[in-house]
Amino acid sequence: MRNLLLILLLIIVAAVFSNPSLEKHQEVVRLKMENMKDIDGEVTGGDLKRIGALIGDAIGLNTVEKYLNNNVKIKDLKVCSLTEMKVQGEYKTIGIGAFGNVWLMDDLKGVFEKK
Repeated sequence: MRNLLLILLLIIVAAVFSNPSLEKHQEVVRLKMENMKDIDGEVTGGDLKRIGALIGDAIGLNTVEKYLNNNVKIKDLKVCSLTEMKVQGEYKTIGIGAFGNVWLMDDLKGVFEKK
């Protein structure tokens, strides 16, 4: 029994010290949002269209960064943290972070749907 409590205590201490930062949560959300859009598949035509699409993508990435900085926050539960994103004026939980990792919901599009 004593060994079990010691192991449990070590796991809790490890979880507290390896809880991912806000920046880690924002990075994972940014990568997920980038994977949701596929600009290369949409671009057809000549080189001018491709250059325009790349410039638009660069501007979009800058906009995404600003959006994430202002609208993604974490709820720190000490041993883990919840990723929350502001959608339609209210924060919704979209993921969880623990032991240095962040996992997001598989279907983020469902979070953005109006209710």
